[in-house]
Amino acid sequence: LGIPITVTLLLGCQPTAPQFTPQDEAALRAMFDSVVTEVRAGNLDAWAAHFADDARFYPANSPVLVGRAAILAWSKSLPPMESFGFADVAVTGEGTLAYGSSRVLIQMRGLPAGTSKQLVIFKRDPDGRWHVAACAVSTDLPMPSPAPAPTRRRS
Repeated sequence: LGIPITVTLLLGCQPTAPQFTPQDEAALRAMFDSVVTEVRAGNLDAWAAHFADDARFYPANSPVLVGRAAILAWSKSLPPMESFGFADVAVTGEGTLAYGSSRVLIQMRGLPAGTSKQLVIFKRDPDGRWHVAACAVSTDLPMPSPAPAPTRRRS
């Protein structure tokens, strides 16, 4: 009888992980909205501040970027945005982790408009704030067609 009671007491004393609440979902959706506002305004420092210090960013057609400083430097190397937005934003989570996805609608100066999709992983800090831990973006452009097979010349 003593062991089950001890186990029950020990398990009952374990800290519970914070739940993912409707307020968390609203906060993460608001982050998507903030990103649109910040990128449109050219405020890339504010955009990069959403990333954790050790975040990983996988931009389309580029190598992985590790760390907020590298992500910010990359963003500042891009042409200015003429238009930028998200569509079909979805967010869900559990405890201290969450993920979001969306379509990305983008037009950079001097380049054709494009669409992409993204998957964003969020992590809640001990102080309760959410940060982007990882983000992967992939283009909606089709893969290039393979080169035609060489034809053999008959001798």
